[in-house]
Amino acid sequence: MKSSTMTIRMASETRERLSRLADAVNRSKSYILNQAIREYLDTHEWQVLEIEQALKHADTPEAEWTDHGTVKRKWEDKLARKMA
Repeated sequence: MKSSTMTIRMASETRERLSRLADAVNRSKSYILNQAIREYLDTHEWQVLEIEQALKHADTPEAEWTDHGTVKRKWEDKLARKMA
């Protein structure tokens, strides 16, 4: 995989924590940042794609809607049963 250089700004405290972690696990700061960014992107890209897909579905005739009051009552009833 081809790599490229990128410059970022971060708080001094964050940089110090990164350095300590890199030393502790015997890895470079670049390696740790690459892993962290990859994990962040995996999580957040997935979320954004799912939200976009849900919004597209919401605009179709097949979408089913429940009003807020109904959903709220359902959860309040569930909580009441759990507390009883």
